[in-house]
Amino acid sequence: MFSLINFFGLATAMAVCLMILLFVHRELTFDRFHKDAHDIYRISLHMNIQGEMTDEPVSSHATGPDILQEFPEVIEMTRLSHWYEPVTVWQDDNRHMSVEFGLYAESTFFDIFSFRLIRGNPQTSLDDPFTVVLSETLANELFPKTDPMGKVLRLGNRQQPYRVTGIIEDCSSNTHIRYNLLRSYPSLLETSSANFYDWDANINAMTYVKLAPGSDVAQLKEKTRPLTYEKVNYKFEGMGVNISIGYFPITDIRLHSPFSIEMVETGTISKVWIFSAVALFVLFIAGFNYVNLTIAKSGKRAREVGLRKVLGANKITLTTQFYTETLLITCISFILGLLLVEFTLPVFNHILDTQLSLKDTPWWSWLVILFIFVGVFGILAGIYPAWFMAAFQPIKTLKGELWNKPGKFQLRNLLLLIQFVVSMALIICTLVVTLQIRHLYTRDLGFKSQGLVVVETDSYEDATLLLHALDSYPWVRSQAAGSSFPGGHVYMEGVEIQDMEPGIMTSRIWLDYNYKDALDLQMYEGRWFSGDGEFEAEYVIVNQAFVRKTGWDDPIGKTVGRGGYEYQVIGVMKDFHYQSLHHDIEPLMVNILSARPNYLEMPYWVVGNYSDINESEVILAIGELWHDLFPNKALNNHFLSEHLESQYVNERSFGRLFMGFTILAIIIAMLGVLGLSSFIAQQKQKEMGIRKVLGASLFSILSEMAIGFVKWVLVAALIALPLAYWYMEKWLAEFAYAIGFPTWTLLAAFGAILILALTIVIIQSYRTANTSPVESLACE
Repeated sequence: MFSLINFFGLATAMAVCLMILLFVHRELTFDRFHKDAHDIYRISLHMNIQGEMTDEPVSSHATGPDILQEFPEVIEMTRLSHWYEPVTVWQDDNRHMSVEFGLYAESTFFDIFSFRLIRGNPQTSLDDPFTVVLSETLANELFPKTDPMGKVLRLGNRQQPYRVTGIIEDCSSNTHIRYNLLRSYPSLLETSSANFYDWDANINAMTYVKLAPGSDVAQLKEKTRPLTYEKVNYKFEGMGVNISIGYFPITDIRLHSPFSIEMVETGTISKVWIFSAVALFVLFIAGFNYVNLTIAKSGKRAREVGLRKVLGANKITLTTQFYTETLLITCISFILGLLLVEFTLPVFNHILDTQLSLKDTPWWSWLVILFIFVGVFGILAGIYPAWFMAAFQPIKTLKGELWNKPGKFQLRNLLLLIQFVVSMALIICTLVVTLQIRHLYTRDLGFKSQGLVVVETDSYEDATLLLHALDSYPWVRSQAAGSSFPGGHVYMEGVEIQDMEPGIMTSRIWLDYNYKDALDLQMYEGRWFSGDGEFEAEYVIVNQAFVRKTGWDDPIGKTVGRGGYEYQVIGVMKDFHYQSLHHDIEPLMVNILSARPNYLEMPYWVVGNYSDINESEVILAIGELWHDLFPNKALNNHFLSEHLESQYVNERSFGRLFMGFTILAIIIAMLGVLGLSSFIAQQKQKEMGIRKVLGASLFSILSEMAIGFVKWVLVAALIALPLAYWYMEKWLAEFAYAIGFPTWTLLAAFGAILILALTIVIIQSYRTANTSPVESLACE
């Protein structure tokens, strides 16, 4: 049994460590495959608004070209835009599909980034208007049997023709830039009426620059300040608003991004540290088990060691033998661990939405891994057992005087204590992580999130037509339209506030008069829009966060100014989470939908509130209705609840993996308790037999065995509970909306380990103590 526990524990621990090692390596190497990656930076905006700092990873379309022209340190520049909306791709036979990450990209895209163009010329493929570069997978899907080069696709609901000028390799999983197709940047300039020439307009471009080797980024940032004042800050003088330009390394985007939005969800360095710590804990626990069980069963080899010493074997020879045995065991365990990884990696990839593979690991790294796992770990795990057994004294071992006397320090007790500490701390961390993630899913968001379907439309006219058509369905309780929806993209701008200098930055959306009832939004005071008449265009509704920001005591009747227009506040709605729970509720102003400016190139979203019908029937009905109303336009719809849940997919994956690794760590630790308790019970078998002959009860025998383990659980609790509480308090502080630390998790972790340990010890002790005294006292 001891050997089985050792092999299983070591192999499982090594498999866990290998999977976490693959994950950590991927996280730490994000965007580092680009040539000159350490010289590539993304331009960011840092806005100081009345002392409050806001960081955004985007800039205006005019910022990059001006910086490239003004500063010789900047040797290349490229811009990406519209990463946040899917693109409908139409083919000649009117088949169409929705494609995520259909970016606009400049021709310098290939000068800065090391994405490989399989077909086409990287210098010219994105030069002309209405040209497009397809990813390899998309090209094969659209043109499975023909050469895509030169073919024409129609993109968007306007079905603008685009000519295919290149095929690019599929984007790697370890980059923050995601693409399925790249539209040429001149296409955006040709089709958009937005302002591309001012620094404070159309701020939705991700701008990247490559600096000359050895450039001082801090000095460049200082040199940019006068240009920033000349281009934009002079407009905000006296308003308490100041914008500065930052240069953020692309190699830090994955784990150190401070920005509220990114092209894809970023990770955190804390997650890397947590998983790394779990890997080390699991490996240490398995190593402790090996040491404990090897020492525990050393009594069986004591006579062998004694006889070999009598026959002339020295300590070095014996130590070498025991080291060789340990290395052989760790080597076999490593091979078993590799097989476990190969079988379980698809599940790991599915949970994390990654593409990790053992085959992608460089050959030389396997030499390092083999050296660490088999060599270093094997040596460390074998040091004490080898020294311990090689130090047996022949006379004592042959006389049976091997074991430490009561009260003498035993290393196995220390290792058992560490196992209990780690297991208890992991249970607490797992419970808190699970509860926090559950909180993200179950927190009251301030609006109805279930039973809502969201449909994208191109124009106000299309939205109005769809609203009227939905009204005829009996299962539609209410319907509304807006420029966004909870969890969708919102427009942000600076506004002037009555009786307040300077103004503030606020999110802004345009909604129709039915929106409040469709989403069950609540008013705090005042009224909602009464209709879509022109007279409502002069009014605005704000949220409570807006009122707190302005400091108004009586907001009704106050005015908000923007772009030469003044809007009168007619109502204050209760705060609701129009963004994910990663963000605090920020100021929000709402205008009537019919007054939305034409220059905003954002879709209109129709929200349907349904009941007494299942989701599949809703999708089918909306699909048929859409085909009847807009036969030449692609349908983009989703359920609001699913969209909201997708905002926390990283947290959910993290929670599942953390729980899985914790369970494995506890299983390995309890296997160690099983092996050790089994050995101690066997060691005391004769003692138990004698005590039973002398009249001792089974209960007293089991109690004595249990107390020996309970005391270590109690000591472990004194160490683990404060440490876990301190660390999880820090972890929870990173969330905008966190649960209070649940103190019951401390008792739960202590109780769980105590019950598990007692159960294992009592079962093993019972089996031994229940043996007939005749068998226990029989001569060997």
